[in-house]
Amino acid sequence: MIAEATTPKRLKSLASTFDWMLLLLVTGIATIGILNLTSAAGVLTQPLHVVQLIWFGFGIIFFAVPCAIIDYRAFERWAYLFYGLVNFALLLVLLVGRELNGSKRWLDLGFFHFQPSEVMKVALVIVVAKFLAEREKAQGYTILDLAPLMALLALPVVLILKEPDLGTASLLALITFSMVFFEGLKRSTIVLLVLAGIAITPIAWMSMKSYQQDRIRAFLQLEEDPYGRDWQVKNSVIAVGAGGLWGRGFGKGTQVQKGFVPEPENDFAMANWAEEHGFAGAAGLLALYLALILWTLRIARQARDRFGMLVAVGIATIVFWQVIVNTGMVVRWAPVVGITLPFVSYGGSSVVTLLICVGILMSISLRRHSYRG
Repeated sequence: MIAEATTPKRLKSLASTFDWMLLLLVTGIATIGILNLTSAAGVLTQPLHVVQLIWFGFGIIFFAVPCAIIDYRAFERWAYLFYGLVNFALLLVLLVGRELNGSKRWLDLGFFHFQPSEVMKVALVIVVAKFLAEREKAQGYTILDLAPLMALLALPVVLILKEPDLGTASLLALITFSMVFFEGLKRSTIVLLVLAGIAITPIAWMSMKSYQQDRIRAFLQLEEDPYGRDWQVKNSVIAVGAGGLWGRGFGKGTQVQKGFVPEPENDFAMANWAEEHGFAGAAGLLALYLALILWTLRIARQARDRFGMLVAVGIATIVFWQVIVNTGMVVRWAPVVGITLPFVSYGGSSVVTLLICVGILMSISLRRHSYRG
C-alpha cells in the first residue's frame, strides 16, 4: 500500500525535475540530422540515415540513460581512470588501428569501428573539471598552477596528432583553454600563453603532414588552386549560396545531389542542409545550437557543486567549438580540419560521445535540488 501511494508521487517528482528542454533541443537537432542524411542518401553508398538511427538508439539505451541515472559525482571519482583508459585506446589505435585515407583513427571491434579520439573529448572535460574543482584559485591561475593540466592535455594531443588528426587535437586544446579561461587566469598567464602559442607555431607547421599544410594554404590563399585542394570548399560555398533564403527543397540541391560536394554526410553536412533549406533553415539550425549551448550553461549555473558546473561548461564548449569550426569550414571561414557537426554529421563514435554528454548533463540537472556540494 505504501509503495502504491508513493509511486505516483515519485513519478510526479521525476517529471517535475526532468530536463524536458534539454531533451527537446537535442531531439530537434538530431531530427534535422536524420532528415539531412535521408536527403543525401541518393549520393551515398548506403542508407546512412538508417544506420544513424540505430546509433542513436544504441547510444540512448546503453550510454545516455545510464549516465543520467548515475550520480555525476561518480565521474569525478573515476576521472583519471577513464582518462587513462581512453589514452590507452589511443595508443592501441597507433599500434593496431584501422587505416583509412592515410589516417589511423579507428579500432576495428568487428561489429563497428570505434574512434577513441571522439570519446577523449568527454574524458578530457571530466578530468579538467576534476583538476580545476580541486584547485580553485580566486585570484586566477598562474602558469605553474596549470603545468600539470597542460601535461594532461599534451598526452592525448600528441597521440591524436600521430594518427594524424589535426582537427580533433586542436579541438581538445580549445576545450581545455576555454574551461580554464572560464575559471580565470592572471594577466601574466594570458600573456605567457599567447607568446608560447606564437613560439610553437613554426614547429607545429613543420610537424604537419603535407595535406594538412595544403588545407591551410587553401584557406589562406583561396584562389591559388580552385580545381585542386580548394575544390571541395569552393563547391560547398556554391551550395550554401545556391540555397538562397528558403532553399531548393528537400532532395533538390544540385551541388550535393550531383556529387560536387564531398562528404555531405559528414564534414559538409551543413552545406547540404543550407542548399536545400536556405539561409532560413541554416539560421534555424544554428539557433537550435545556440539554445542548446545557453541551456547547458544554465545547467552549469544551477549545478550544486563546482565539478558539476565545470563539466557542464566543458560540454557547452564541445558543442560550441564543433559548430563554429564545422560551419567555418563549410563557408570557407576556417581551414578544413575534419570537425563534425554535433548530432547532424554521420558517425557512431561521435553520436555515442555526444549522448554520453547529454546523459551527464541530465544527471547534473536532475540533481540540482538534491544536495549542495
